[in-house]
Amino acid sequence: MKKIAVYSFTEKGNLLGEKLSGLDSQIEHFYNAKTAGGIRSLIPDDFKNRDALIFISSTGIAVRMIKDYIQDKTQDPAVLVIDDMGRFVISLLSGHLGGANALTEKIASAIGAASVITTASDGRNIEAIDLFAQKNNYTILSMEDAKIITALMVDGKAVGFYSEDKAPPINYPHLFVLQEENFNSNLPTVKFTSNLQSVKEEKKLEGLIIVSNKKRETVSALSDSLPMVHLVPKNLNLGIGLKKGVDKETVAETVKLALDSINKDLKAVKAIASIELKQNEKGLLDFAKELNISPVFFSESQIEKIEDNFEKSDFVKKTIGVYNVSAPSAFLLGGKIILDKFKHEGVTVSAAEEDI
Repeated sequence: MKKIAVYSFTEKGNLLGEKLSGLDSQIEHFYNAKTAGGIRSLIPDDFKNRDALIFISSTGIAVRMIKDYIQDKTQDPAVLVIDDMGRFVISLLSGHLGGANALTEKIASAIGAASVITTASDGRNIEAIDLFAQKNNYTILSMEDAKIITALMVDGKAVGFYSEDKAPPINYPHLFVLQEENFNSNLPTVKFTSNLQSVKEEKKLEGLIIVSNKKRETVSALSDSLPMVHLVPKNLNLGIGLKKGVDKETVAETVKLALDSINKDLKAVKAIASIELKQNEKGLLDFAKELNISPVFFSESQIEKIEDNFEKSDFVKKTIGVYNVSAPSAFLLGGKIILDKFKHEGVTVSAAEEDI
């Protein structure tokens, strides 16, 4: 379990809160009567910094306390409500991405309570798009699109699924896998074509789930005007070489141009690497931080072992100590090299693609 705050307001609730805090060292209990400033004073900071908030109270108390801090499902923590008799555990907020539904089941099991989960997909035992994406480390390009497709699934509409290499969501009988391979499932499989018109008419498809690291414009062109959610897998590894002092903006611009040249989405970037000599280059570090990635730096000896497999530059050898930085770095991160070299304004980018 992660950092969890439990709030209680009655004597019975206090006893239950103490019981919950004994389940795991990451669970911290606060009793309103013994909290300076009361529970309400804790909410602004806890809502921002905790993984989950559990109110042992009425749902009304919980809603009134959190209402001013709710942002969206990609940012909000899980929020649960438990009655002070410990009979019901309710998933109130961030059921899927925040993990409230899963936590509700765990807590209910631990205290012998009934779990109450009201998300429509869970009630029908359908794997919701946001949960499917989270489980597989995909980025959802549009949460609004995800809502539309999940609603179609909940309503039992036929939805097409196309992936470059991954199994589809589970427990959805109206899903058509749009490619030859059926991932060892018993789902209907339809060969995918760039023109979906015939498939659309035959199967009465009303929406699409597409898993691809290609750019949004390319993926949208495949949808043939059907409602679609685009999920981007993180499977691109970038090797970056750069001159001393290059700023973040130039690194970012070069990476964008490099990915444009191979029709790949920036959100597909999983890792970034360079040579140890560049580990203090602010432009590279700032760019990696912007992507929320910790860059990897390889030693000269690591690169030298494989540099014969790549194009060599005597100039790079003279200034850096190895013949090539970007391509060996991308290769060492893992995957197949799909971009050997892209140069722009003192920055060189190479890309390797892992299987999804």
